[in-house]
Amino acid sequence: MTIPYRRPTFALAPRGSADSPGWLRRHPLLAYTLVAYGITWTPLIGGFFGARAGVLETDGNLVEVMIQVAAAGPLIAAVILVAVTRGRSGLAGLARSLVRWRVNPLWYAFIFLGVPLLMLATVTAFYAGAMVPALTENWPLLYSFFPLQLLGVALLTGLAEEPGWRGYAQPIANRRYSPMVAALVVSVIWAGWHLPNVLFGQTVPETLTHLLATVVNGFVLAWAYNSTRSVLIVMLLHGAQNATAELVMRLLEGSTGGPTIPVYYLISALTWGVLMTVVAVLTRGRLGVAPSHDDHAENPAAIPAQSATAHRTTPPSRTGEPR
Repeated sequence: MTIPYRRPTFALAPRGSADSPGWLRRHPLLAYTLVAYGITWTPLIGGFFGARAGVLETDGNLVEVMIQVAAAGPLIAAVILVAVTRGRSGLAGLARSLVRWRVNPLWYAFIFLGVPLLMLATVTAFYAGAMVPALTENWPLLYSFFPLQLLGVALLTGLAEEPGWRGYAQPIANRRYSPMVAALVVSVIWAGWHLPNVLFGQTVPETLTHLLATVVNGFVLAWAYNSTRSVLIVMLLHGAQNATAELVMRLLEGSTGGPTIPVYYLISALTWGVLMTVVAVLTRGRLGVAPSHDDHAENPAAIPAQSATAHRTTPPSRTGEPR
């Protein structure tokens, strides 16, 4: 009996051809979730119990490396899966999205002005007694602290997370679900990724409200990515969200009249929830996704259909073009 010989392929498939693993084709979002969670949760949970057992020094170099790897879990997972499923062309597409800065200027206005002003207005509406004096005395923080904090968070946290959540996972979800459901799915996965925070001092109320605020903020980030196809813009927007929280803390430093951390998360969820309700109505639930567009050329996460000679043939996926 003659056994058909199939030459093994060890190099990355340059065009994401039929050599990509079949399971990844069928379950790309699940695969990404498992890899991202695994890369992040393993060192965090392992480091936590290792430190408690006295095996690891909490201020040692190894723990620091573990923390950095954990923080970059979404980015590392995206690079691995794009390389496996799309090869060099996919990695090049992801890299292009990281530097795509030519978008509608209103997005920059929203990031650098709209985000902080909306949150400050809402917090002030609930805590005017503390916020009005704080803004009066410390208003220079709006230009001396906030922009630099935004850029710092974008380059560190944004780069570590957004190429994965929005650059890789969001387009996959967009092809499989309606835009609103896709935003919800990715936002819930993103929120759940933060659960190990409870091991490091985050209280139960802080954890629950943080999860809620993260899910709601995920809709804002999904809308930004769908509308621009720019991971850079989403990184900056992520930076603006986090930097605004830091700005409020700096403004109210030493004050006893401001919101607690859980209350701030609730205010954040309320603010962006109202905004995204308006956006959903105005876009008829599309959140920047056009009805039909072949996404393979632009989206590094898109897995091309297998060839006609492959064991299984998958029709080309289609997703929305930003508008």
